[in-house]
Amino acid sequence: MKKMKRIISSVLVLGVFLTPLTVPVMVQPSWAQSQNAEVERFKQLIDQAMQQTQQKQHRQAIETWQQVLAIARKFEAKGMEARALSFIAANYAGISQLQEALKYLHQALPIFREVGERDWEAGILNTIGFTYLAISQPQEALKYYNQALPIWRAVGDRAKEADTLNIIGAVYNHISQPQEALKYYNQALPISREVGDRAMEALILRNIDSIQNKSQSPSKSNIEPIPK
Repeated sequence: MKKMKRIISSVLVLGVFLTPLTVPVMVQPSWAQSQNAEVERFKQLIDQAMQQTQQKQHRQAIETWQQVLAIARKFEAKGMEARALSFIAANYAGISQLQEALKYLHQALPIFREVGERDWEAGILNTIGFTYLAISQPQEALKYYNQALPIWRAVGDRAKEADTLNIIGAVYNHISQPQEALKYYNQALPISREVGDRAMEALILRNIDSIQNKSQSPSKSNIEPIPK
């Protein structure tokens, strides 16, 4: 479980949350009425928070993202509000406070849905899934991966589609449903080849091979006793 938490924390901080962050200052009408100094301070806080996140200064980053969050809410900048919530979650994950991370992820998700940022929505769904796996709730994790999958298909991100299919397969294998796992691995494999992701292809092949080898192994009851 400790190893799983380390993996999940790494994914949370270094995965979806480090997508290049666009600050939509110039396209927010309400912002144009505010003082330039306040807008500049806002941009500086975002840069500072991003840097702290990338340098794994998690506690400092949380404080700075909270300031970004307050200003985003003041300006009614929904997309920026959701991003700030996402990065706060990432940094809580970085200090292994996964329940706290979930709290912020669940706040970010409906906002991304509201503003129609489907790639971020799917990324958050995947991240929620990872987090539920980290706290040993695989069935709950599957709910979120299965919500993310059709979005990756809708936005045409084949690499993320393959990755999500592979993870769903791994979860089913983990909960002792290998045949269900194979269904997802076999969907992921041709996509990984299509996008040229050789590392993903190799991983999926290993996963398939592992299940097939187990199914072909004789049970203990069929093994002849070793002559003495």
